[in-house]
Amino acid sequence: MGREVDYDIVVIGCGVAGTSAALSAAESAKKANKSVKIAILERADYDHRGGNSRWTASYMRMKNLDEVADNFVEDMLVFSDNYSDREYIETLAKDAGSTLRWVEEKGVEFDYLPTMFLTASRPRLLPVGGGRAIVDTLSRRASGLGVEIIYQATAWKLLLDEEGAVNGLNVRVKGGTSLQLKVGAVVLAAGGFQGNQEMMAQYIGRDAHKIRTVAEGGLYNKGEAIRMAMEIGAKTAGQFDSFHAEPVDPRSKREEAAVMTFPYFILVDQNGRRFVDEGKTTIDEQYEEVARKIFYDLPGHVAYMIGDQKMYEIPNYERAVETDKPAIVADTLEELAEKIGVPAERLTATVKEYNAAVQPGEFKWDKKDGKQAVGITPPKSNWAIPIDKAPYISYPIVCSNVFTNGGLATDTNGRVLSQDDDAIPGLYAIGETAGLYYGKYPGGTSVLRGLVFGRRAGTHAVSYVTDSAKLEV
Repeated sequence: MGREVDYDIVVIGCGVAGTSAALSAAESAKKANKSVKIAILERADYDHRGGNSRWTASYMRMKNLDEVADNFVEDMLVFSDNYSDREYIETLAKDAGSTLRWVEEKGVEFDYLPTMFLTASRPRLLPVGGGRAIVDTLSRRASGLGVEIIYQATAWKLLLDEEGAVNGLNVRVKGGTSLQLKVGAVVLAAGGFQGNQEMMAQYIGRDAHKIRTVAEGGLYNKGEAIRMAMEIGAKTAGQFDSFHAEPVDPRSKREEAAVMTFPYFILVDQNGRRFVDEGKTTIDEQYEEVARKIFYDLPGHVAYMIGDQKMYEIPNYERAVETDKPAIVADTLEELAEKIGVPAERLTATVKEYNAAVQPGEFKWDKKDGKQAVGITPPKSNWAIPIDKAPYISYPIVCSNVFTNGGLATDTNGRVLSQDDDAIPGLYAIGETAGLYYGKYPGGTSVLRGLVFGRRAGTHAVSYVTDSAKLEV
């Protein structure tokens, strides 16, 4: 006789990773002809479910639906200075194609849709409808197989049996009361901790509360899943003092209000001085570094793109300006400086010095063109064109937090590891709750790993709970 449970598997979080795990588990149980009770707990209500997943365009680092981009594993390791888990990344690369085919089977369409990156060094495959389409499709399929989705419910404590296996979960429901669930396994898929000011301050540091989340979904990611696991001895992974950063317009309230046209012009700080090589490399390979620099190095944590009417001549420039706020416009640089609160004398001198440093050559908006500005500090390596066609324009830019990097250490089946590198029985972590990234974020891998390891963890959790010692069949 197996032990009595409220749910055999509880998935915490209804994003891409969580819905992938729940559906995978339900399918695995059906295939094995096992009766397995599965639930998803979601902090938000139905209309706000999915955390970050609800808002992301869901870029994927894929050549096509079956093949990851060239140098996928090597890039991810190099970007992390080889701190990331090679076996985990190799598993991601191996399973990516088959997992996306699995998602496609459920009804999600994929295409090479236009992205905000006018210059890009790696391909980007996207689901039609973004991350929300994945969440809606997978959750609908999971519900059809009997998975229960419980909204406005927040897990806050993991419980263990005498042998150290997860067997219970304390859950706080809307209104503030708490109940205790008996469970067979728990899959943590609740994102990172960007929505928790205290954890942001603890790990990211001073002024971390000033870093806005890239979308409102991030505010639901409070970090309890990570802390619950740490409290029972879980090992961590990923760079806790770092996060995936993106440059956005602080005036905008919309999600991912990115400004990605700065490589064609210049960026200045509040004092009107340049601080970065805006044309260092393609936009997809440098925007995070620029966003970080704005937050960590600049007064007021803000920069300003200074450009002119030539921006409107760049094909598809609208894709790279996702803010819903108009450019700040002025007929003269002095007037522009006044409007953005930058010293006019310094800004005009900066633009004059930059224009004088621009070298001849052909401007190619869609690839690195080697058209430089030299003899100034910092230099500009590509896309150096004079700023001289009034009216002049500016966009303010701040750093936003897409997701935090610190999380739980897992094996390739998503099982959470103890500090002694043993799997904690009955506990899994996937998506941004699982730590992976260090240093520079390899774009187009986060949603992909949520799907891949969500699917793997769901399948493994069914094997775990249907073991004859754990569940009467």
